[in-house]
Amino acid sequence: MGKIIQKDKTIFMREKNRIIRKTKSVCPVCMTKIEADVIERDSKVFLEKTCNEHGAFSLLLSQHPEYYRGLNDYYFSLMSESLPQRDYILHLTNACNLNCPICLADANQKERKDYPLDDLKGFLKGKKNYKIDLMGAEPTMREDLPEIIDEINRSGNIAALHTNGIKLADSQYLQQLMKSGLHEVHLQFDGFNDDVYEKIRGKKQLALKIKALENLERLHVATDLVATIIRGINEQEMVKILDYGARKDFIKEIFFLGCRFLGGAKNLPIENCVMPDELIDLLEEQTQGKILRENVYRFQKLYFALLSAFSKRKCFYIHHYIIFRNKNGFVPLDQIMNLKGIDDSLEKFKNMRIKGNVLAVPYLLACLIFRFVGFRALSLLKEGLFFILLFIKGFNLSKLPKKGVLLGFITACDGYSLDYQIARNCGKGAISVERGVEDCGAFDNVSRDNFDAELSR
Repeated sequence: MGKIIQKDKTIFMREKNRIIRKTKSVCPVCMTKIEADVIERDSKVFLEKTCNEHGAFSLLLSQHPEYYRGLNDYYFSLMSESLPQRDYILHLTNACNLNCPICLADANQKERKDYPLDDLKGFLKGKKNYKIDLMGAEPTMREDLPEIIDEINRSGNIAALHTNGIKLADSQYLQQLMKSGLHEVHLQFDGFNDDVYEKIRGKKQLALKIKALENLERLHVATDLVATIIRGINEQEMVKILDYGARKDFIKEIFFLGCRFLGGAKNLPIENCVMPDELIDLLEEQTQGKILRENVYRFQKLYFALLSAFSKRKCFYIHHYIIFRNKNGFVPLDQIMNLKGIDDSLEKFKNMRIKGNVLAVPYLLACLIFRFVGFRALSLLKEGLFFILLFIKGFNLSKLPKKGVLLGFITACDGYSLDYQIARNCGKGAISVERGVEDCGAFDNVSRDNFDAELSR
């Protein structure tokens, strides 16, 4: 992986060769529910499990045990119970206008019915500020997509389109979706190298992607760039994507999705799959330490605290950070907010929350305000408050101010990585014709990928 930036070790304590957490998982071969351990061994963290029939499996979760342990302890102290689900993936169709070699959804390979609009109307009844992630395979294959978006918008919920962007290269089509009430677009964007697209998506696509981005920018559509990162293919594209997003104020999020052992990606060696922990190392190296793991660690604790404060579900596997645009590109959050100083306050909030102290949330919010540093930070305080409001009203990217960009280091659960304790608060539910409404997208994801196997809870 190259040279790793030297970390500030003062916020961590080392322990070796210990079980961090006991959980349950599945055998990636037969999908049988089995016991699993999250264990520190040889200065790394692994998810280890053994199937009586298919043997032992070991997945590297993190090369930084102190980072993993600290977040593990904080997350599970605050997320002790399953929280209500308010974010759902809607599987609209299995059709796609591409046949990507690594398609995680196995597009065009399985006979599945399209999800009926009338069923969606029933699901939305009485719901407000839910996010509905419109997925396919490729949702723009649905001719009635404008009507679907209109129904979500009129019901008071958030319509989020996840797409390869081919049809968004048509400006008139994008305008039609916007008139229907589309709130945000999550664009599959794997880099600025056409050789990458040929390997991952089966054909050169960069020109179409750029055209779609130009249309999204012209129409001021809140956009998230979702880059699927595969070891040995496009890791070097991460910083290029980051630099582009920092220059464009219609880009609200940049998510680096580590490829997992799902769908067409099963044809790759399992070693090509990437967990979020490695993505953080890659971006730290490529930004020459401008984005540091130690600051991602502190912000992630803050993020978990806010999730707890407002009773929001989120997967432990998904890690975040924030950057702010400036005339020279971007500044990371740690340059305008005293992240190091907030650590003691976050621990105090955790203890107050565990004890049920009603002042825990006001205390947390007050600490946040007073940790901003200097005039430049005060000018961005309003943006920080907008960010907090999204935890209350629903995470609508179109409501984010122009300067902030949320970074995500994420993954999708597969038969290797599924962890039942983490899945309990999976950040996405799922809706489909075959499986109905499922509050845990992790279970739905793994089951759908394995010939609709039913996972025991």
